[in-house]
Formats: sequence, C-alpha cells, structure tokens
Amino acid sequence: MSANPLEELTVLSLLPDDLAPLLAGLYEAPEEAVAWMAGASVAAWVVLNPAEEVLGAVGARPSPKWGAELVGGAFPGPTQHAAALALAQAAQAERGRVYAFAEPHLWPYEALMSAGWREVGAYRRLTGRMPLRHLELPPGATLHQLAAVQDLAVRMDALSTFEDRIGHHAVLPEFAVDGAAGFDSHLSFIALDDQGRGIGLCRASIEDGLGRVDSPGVHPDWRGTTLRAALLDAVNGRLRAGGITQISLDSWGDTAAELAHDLKLGLHVVDETPIYSAP
Repeated sequence: MSANPLEELTVLSLLPDDLAPLLAGLYEAPEEAVAWMAGASVAAWVVLNPAEEVLGAVGARPSPKWGAELVGGAFPGPTQHAAALALAQAAQAERGRVYAFAEPHLWPYEALMSAGWREVGAYRRLTGRMPLRHLELPPGATLHQLAAVQDLAVRMDALSTFEDRIGHHAVLPEFAVDGAAGFDSHLSFIALDDQGRGIGLCRASIEDGLGRVDSPGVHPDWRGTTLRAALLDAVNGRLRAGGITQISLDSWGDTAAELAHDLKLGLHVVDETPIYSAP
C-alpha cells in the first residue's frame, strides 16, 4: 500500500449535469432537492478509489468576490480525509480561489487545514424573540416595503449588496421577483438612497408560525451606519403586526460586529457551519 493515500485515489472531471445523483447521496436528500446545486455549478469533480468506488464529489458554484463555492464533499469513512483533500486540491488547481461550507460530515476540518485552508466566515442560524425598537435612519436613506418597489433594476441593486460577502452568489433577475426564495415582499423591506437606488434589503416570510428572516444586505458605503439595524427592526415590526414574535435569522459571512449586534438583541445561535477558503 502506498504511504501516501492520495496516490491511490483518482480525481476525474464531471459534467455538472452528472453531479445531482452524487450530491443526493452525499446530502442524503432526494435528487430533485439538490438539483439546483448541480445546475448552478460550472465545474465538477468525482474522486474514486482503486476499485473505482465513489468516495466523494464536488461542484463549483461561482461567487462574485470569492471565486467559487464548493458544494458536496467526501463520504464519511476511513478514506474521507484523503478524498476530501484530493477534491479540494483538484478544485483549487482548476478554479483558483475556492471555498467550502465545511459541514463536518462532508469536510473534515483537518483535511482542509492541512492544505492551508483557513476559516474565513460562517453560515449561522439564530433564533429568538426580537425586541421591538425604533432606530433613526441615517440621513439620505428611506425604507419601503419591498412590494411597493417594483422597479427590477432597483431591486437588483439592493440584492447586489450581498455579493461581496462570502457565501453569496451573483444576483440573477429571477432572485428579484416577488416570492423569490419563498420570501414575502409585503413583509420584506428595501432601503433607498436619496437618488432612489437600492442600498439595502431585508427579506422575510412566515413559516409554521415563525418569522424567517435573511440577515440584511447593506451597500458597503452604508455599513458604518444604523441602516442594517433599521432594516432588521422594520421587518421585525411588520412580523409583530402579524402576531409573530419568534424569528429565525439566517446569515452568511456576517462580520463579528454584526453577529455581536444580533446576539445583544437576544438571539442565539442554533446552527453554525464554518466557511473555509483556499489560500
């Protein structure tokens, strides 16, 4: 047996169209539930052992400021470390800058760290009872229900405020329509500057009696202001008007200061997946 387990593995390129069944096995989910991951991928790889058994697979999904996100990973077992490392190295060699949501059952941290990858952010879900407050908006900004702003270009501007954050992806027009990703435009709020441009967005919906909220996106020029907190408060107020007091807040790549703000509101982290990036 080789002293280097990687020498016994073979990594092959795949067509993204062939990725969905492998992702279904990795995530233990119906193929239709993960088909969007395969469809959003622009490259894919599978790793095989000498018996040509599949040990793992990943797809690369473009991210505007961070290269590409790797979806998938390696199956648990004694070969997982080597298989994950082989996939990570193959993706980095072909795509350059890549990162992965390092779910422990698919991406052993030790494998990524041994290749020089480092934690650069996280996906988090926070829950709790959001206090109702009132914050003054920064001068030059106004808040509006998303349903009242139907200009697609303005909505796209607001959505693009997420693009520089790790874990987010290029905005497509279908993301900006009412009902996209299950969000309710009557519960969601958009921020406009004094020229009518979209500078912030916080989307929400109600699911099973719980407010589902996306962490607000704010244009970089406005991140040192109260705009993020004001967007969150506006959505919370709208949810409270509908009798909702408990929320679930999803965030990708939020800063330590933003996390601290949300924790001070009384929310607490119930799910966290670190994001590791290639050097």
